Amino acid sequence: MNRSEFIKTISSATLATGLPFPIWSLKSNECSIAMFEDMAKDDDFVIRDIDTFMLRKALFISVELNNGIKGWAEAMPNDKRSSRTLIEKTLKNYFEGTNIFDVEKTWDHCIKSEYDLGPGGLLTYSLSGIDCAVYDAMGKVTQKPVYELLGGKLRDSVEIYASFTRDVYPTPDQAAAKAIALVEEGYKTLKFRMRWGLENQDPPNDNTVDFARALRKAVGPGVQLAMDANMGHTQQRAIALGKELEEFNLTWWEEPTAPYDYSAIKAIVENVNIPIVFGEHAYTVDQIKHLLTYGGSWAVNPDLLKCGGFTGGKRIGDYIAEKRVKLVAHNSRPSLSTVCMLHWVCATKMATLPQEFALREKAPGAFDCLTGFPEFKNGRLYISDRPGLGVEVDEDQVRAYDKKYTK
Repeated sequence: MNRSEFIKTISSATLATGLPFPIWSLKSNECSIAMFEDMAKDDDFVIRDIDTFMLRKALFISVELNNGIKGWAEAMPNDKRSSRTLIEKTLKNYFEGTNIFDVEKTWDHCIKSEYDLGPGGLLTYSLSGIDCAVYDAMGKVTQKPVYELLGGKLRDSVEIYASFTRDVYPTPDQAAAKAIALVEEGYKTLKFRMRWGLENQDPPNDNTVDFARALRKAVGPGVQLAMDANMGHTQQRAIALGKELEEFNLTWWEEPTAPYDYSAIKAIVENVNIPIVFGEHAYTVDQIKHLLTYGGSWAVNPDLLKCGGFTGGKRIGDYIAEKRVKLVAHNSRPSLSTVCMLHWVCATKMATLPQEFALREKAPGAFDCLTGFPEFKNGRLYISDRPGLGVEVDEDQVRAYDKKYTK
């Protein structure tokens, strides 16, 4: 959010909440723009400190302002120690001392200055957490939910799909039993992740079809079912496997090959009669453009914790709205990341598909630190209208976990 947008936002927030700023003329009932500009430059809104906290399978981030308000989020925890080091030794230097309402300018300065580190991977994984925490702080300052800062709420709730994996449910029978349980919990869409990876492409023990058959038989034709190959196949094998999977009426098949092999993606899209989804490993709007231009994708699934947080996510959302491409957000972290994702997709025009929810088992301990997590009912998450992200973080508990898991 830039300062002109802030001026518009804070005016309505002040009227609604009675923030103690003498900003309205009683005679004219018009806002003093000069006074708002002074507020935007106010030292109270300057970032004083950025801190990181290690949980078992999460990396929480706090952004503290000079006025004591703290925003919270999490960074992508693939390598928590490396992300923590990058944030504390490099990235925080771009943000500390800046006004939170200059976040886009600061974000651009950071990502362009450190471009040789990315532009994806560890750089955006770490930057995303800072950016989301800044928006949480902005929401608390303005007394607005984050979705209002992103352009306004387009929907009150979002259908989410349950995402589970062969790592945890290693046989078709185990996966089928879990699928039945998830449907009974209220999920109407499921995604099963095979977790092959680039390092294990075209595995000799590929039992994708066995899992697809067992899952479809377990849940029946009325439940939407997606599969994720996790980049697990070369072009030739992906096309052959895709044709075998067509009989199971998959809602989509995710990342059947390497995410930057655009010629292979294009061939798979053209030869397999299943909707194909890519975008998890597209970290910038330019990479989304390249994917759609040279490869193709039925929908895109960028991850807010990988694409630069709300600042990067909003740019992607605006671009795919222009191109009329659906968003099915990737979201592999179930706690603070899910709350951030919910605000993003509630304010994103093309986010009309079910969005990902990784099961709570993926973040042991993280939910002990949160109150006010969005309500889940009948397969949907309902957005809160509380300021910021709308959740409270127990900092004492977070610090206790950090002490335990920092070694």
